[in-house]
Amino acid sequence: MSTDSFLSIDFGTSNSLVGAYHQGKRFEALPLDEKAADPTMMRTLLYFPNPDLCYYGADAIEQYIEQDMEGRLFRSFKSHLPNQNYLGTVLDNRILTLESLIGIFLLELKKRAEKILDTSIEKAVIGRPARYSMDSVADGFALHRMQKAATFAGFKEVQFVPEPLAAAFDYRRQLQSEKIVLIGDFGGGTSDFTLIKLRPDGFAKEDVLAIDGCPLAGDALDSVFMSHRLNEYFGAKSRYRLPMGSNVLTMPPAVSQRLNHPAHIVHLKEKDTYEFIREVKKCSLTKKDADAVERLFILIEDQQIFPFFETIEKTKRGLSNSSEVLFDFDYPGLEIKENFTTAQFIEWAHNTREKIFASLDECLTSAGVPAEKVDLVCLTGGTAKVPFIQQEFEKRFGQERLQTQSHFHSVLSGLTESAGFWAQGTCFPL
Repeated sequence: MSTDSFLSIDFGTSNSLVGAYHQGKRFEALPLDEKAADPTMMRTLLYFPNPDLCYYGADAIEQYIEQDMEGRLFRSFKSHLPNQNYLGTVLDNRILTLESLIGIFLLELKKRAEKILDTSIEKAVIGRPARYSMDSVADGFALHRMQKAATFAGFKEVQFVPEPLAAAFDYRRQLQSEKIVLIGDFGGGTSDFTLIKLRPDGFAKEDVLAIDGCPLAGDALDSVFMSHRLNEYFGAKSRYRLPMGSNVLTMPPAVSQRLNHPAHIVHLKEKDTYEFIREVKKCSLTKKDADAVERLFILIEDQQIFPFFETIEKTKRGLSNSSEVLFDFDYPGLEIKENFTTAQFIEWAHNTREKIFASLDECLTSAGVPAEKVDLVCLTGGTAKVPFIQQEFEKRFGQERLQTQSHFHSVLSGLTESAGFWAQGTCFPL
């Protein structure tokens, strides 16, 4: 076993990447998923056709489709980390805690990397968002869970490095002179910011001026299409009257809110919730109310949740290039066509955008650096491509200071540099 081998893991809500510092050399993103369009980016997906078999990444999607979407597909499970009420799930009679779900995925990343490098590795640098939650207790709880998941995966030593800080160290390579740089890292689950003094060589802990962020990003933007329009097709507003009752009730928020989020909707299939929804259908006030709940059963029973949210994601991307996009989902019993406009998307996403940029303001304020003193703004991650996100940065900092290309490998590159610091016994500026 090599004692100077370290993995660097960018464990993301949507995609995950792995690099390494091995025998004194940097290994950039390893090709972990040969079936993926980009083999270095593995979709953060787990598919269990039965409790004793699991598929990962592109294989998970392929097998899920091949096996007629039977079993359970898990996506965006990272977003549950700060939720103390979410313990995990049950597969048949097998209890899977969230820590073991994440641990199973990290273990697969570890095994594939070890096979490529032909060595066992027990040390890892793992990225973490600036904040898993705006609540400090929940944030600490999430980090504790990640530590347990890493232990489950077989890592004996782990360092957690803020993802935007890692991205900052990747951007340092492009600099010829010292600059104050703002890094915005936008993923599926979190939006993170680091304000840092960067120069071509050398660093000190005090160069990190501020780190902040919020647990809202791509998934939150996807969910607005459900919460403002599409969830009505699945009973979010269905009315019912219980036997012997006189009050007309509407589907409770506990159900409709789960319906809106790709990470939460799969849990509507859990026994108690599922039985409750059955009761709502039986007691529906009108045929229209009952039909909407029936569509929810088709969505769940026919395993259409994943393709449905993929269509939402495609619609969101389409609105980056067009002022109007047709949402067209064509599955028997779930035929839905809706036109969405950029203006609607901007309006619906207003609260999410406000919270994201409030955390940016907090980052600048805590550093005592006004926007005009920032020399360069670098954005990374898929959500950075959303036009109204880019436009807000242009408004605040000017286009000339904005580096708009999205570097999906920036966080990983910085984590790998951090692994190199660790290997050489140098302290990373956390």
